[in-house]
Amino acid sequence: MIERIGTLLVRNGIVSGETLDKALAWQRDQQASAESRQRIGDCLIQKFGAPEEGVYKTLAGQFGMTFLVDIEDCVSRDSMNDVSFDAFKDAQCLPLSHDGTVLKAAVSDPLDIDAILRVEAATGLVVEATLTPPSKMDAARRKLFESSSLLKESMGKISREYEKQSQGDDTLSVEEIKKRTESEPVVKMASLIFNEAIKLNASDIHIEPTEHGAVVRYRIDGMLTRHMDVARNMYVPLTSRIKIMADLDIAEKRVPQDGRIRYDHNGEVFDFRVSTLPTHHGEKTVIRILKHDMGLLDLANIGIPHKEYAELAELIEKPQGMVFVTGPTGSGKSSTLFACLNRIRGKAINITTIENPIEYKINGVNQVQINEKAGVTFAATLRSILRQDPDVILIGEIRDGETAEIAVQAAQTGHLVLSTLHTNDSLAAITRLRDLGIPGFLISSSLLGILAQRLVRVLCPHCKQRAETRGETAERWKVMLPGIPLPPHYAPVGCDVCHAVGYKGRTGIFELASVNETVRNMISENASDAALRSFFRAAGMKSMIQNGLEKIEQGITSPDELLRVVMVEDTVGLKQSFLENRKEQP
Repeated sequence: MIERIGTLLVRNGIVSGETLDKALAWQRDQQASAESRQRIGDCLIQKFGAPEEGVYKTLAGQFGMTFLVDIEDCVSRDSMNDVSFDAFKDAQCLPLSHDGTVLKAAVSDPLDIDAILRVEAATGLVVEATLTPPSKMDAARRKLFESSSLLKESMGKISREYEKQSQGDDTLSVEEIKKRTESEPVVKMASLIFNEAIKLNASDIHIEPTEHGAVVRYRIDGMLTRHMDVARNMYVPLTSRIKIMADLDIAEKRVPQDGRIRYDHNGEVFDFRVSTLPTHHGEKTVIRILKHDMGLLDLANIGIPHKEYAELAELIEKPQGMVFVTGPTGSGKSSTLFACLNRIRGKAINITTIENPIEYKINGVNQVQINEKAGVTFAATLRSILRQDPDVILIGEIRDGETAEIAVQAAQTGHLVLSTLHTNDSLAAITRLRDLGIPGFLISSSLLGILAQRLVRVLCPHCKQRAETRGETAERWKVMLPGIPLPPHYAPVGCDVCHAVGYKGRTGIFELASVNETVRNMISENASDAALRSFFRAAGMKSMIQNGLEKIEQGITSPDELLRVVMVEDTVGLKQSFLENRKEQP
């Protein structure tokens, strides 16, 4: 008869009898209040501080299994590639060695028979199991399945498979290229590139041809990073494979083409916007990744300070007027606008958007896709929408005077209009509207507020460390922001969680200019940007850099990130504001 694990643990001195009794009592209480029952070994480790290694070594002895503590250096990648890579990727089981008949493998649960049976079915080998602690199994799996080395290894294997099939012929007919794009290695390579981008939460994939092959880069948190190389003989069919998936002409390589792919990954649907461009070494392919049914951002979670959040929430509740979000391309303007829509879409109102392209699909919102080739422009669509009895209109971008004029008219006739402008800060939006031909008195009567923003990367909470206020960062700070002290801050380090980058995710830095009667009068009288800035500074408006300084002090982001996204124009206002505040202090 097999002895109970608790008895063995007490006998081996891993835990005391008193601790075991407490754990058993806790286990009974949990079982009475929950459907599932936690095993006593896990209970002792997680709730009563028992050593994981000691518990699992005792467990291995109970089941007559070999025990192995550190398996990271023992896992056989050759065995994984020889028998079935996918089988191990999806199971809590890792190969140690095999002789063609018996596969020695590590498991972290001696009772997980299903994992062993799945591996046996996939490999055709008999599994001889070795027990390892769950934390060691998780560490080994992260190293294997999340590391760039494994990605390169997988790509190398796929490329070798393709070489065997293609015999390296570079002069192929269109029919032969089509045939080869359906070959297993090419399909695997495309899926590997797509799946890795999704796993890393990349927003774009760049496949860039070089003299001897191609480079695959991912844009992650706004930064382009090189992730893999593709051999020349694989690059041509890979590009053709993507073009076929996007319904593009693979025979045409001299002109740019645009298409889209609907891609399903683990039950989630993604929209890939594909763009090809002829270059000196071949066609460059860029793929924008848009996720269908993406959970909408909560306005309270985009990083906007509490005071500005309350002001913005009040502005978007107004029945009519215009609210702009400004910033350069890739600064998160659309995400902020849709967070605004998400906040108000539950009201009994009719919301219509004009977008190019539609990035978020929202229930209860009428969304229109721009198609300029078919005559569906922002201005023409906006005219049609005004006949659809809208309450709220979201315009993806105001780029011309005609669209700006119609938008202003809509804001004056009982509609709330939300849109974006490409300007450096909030007040520059007023100048931009004037440049588009909108008179000051019309701007003043329709404008409610302008939110300017940038995106900065968030320091990984698992590995960030306190940094000293000296070195290269301090020198750059003195050049960019002389006279303004560098606040105490954290620096990126890099770990498994953030893929050794030091950052994970992004947040916004903001400045909000809310329009009151005094500002309306100033705009109507065509007051200069300098006069408007002085008024808003005196009224206590925080600039984007000031918001960034707060996030640095809070340990959310780093000084390097703030310096990366600010512009010279941003620093001028901050310096002046900072010096004025110092003069006012007693």
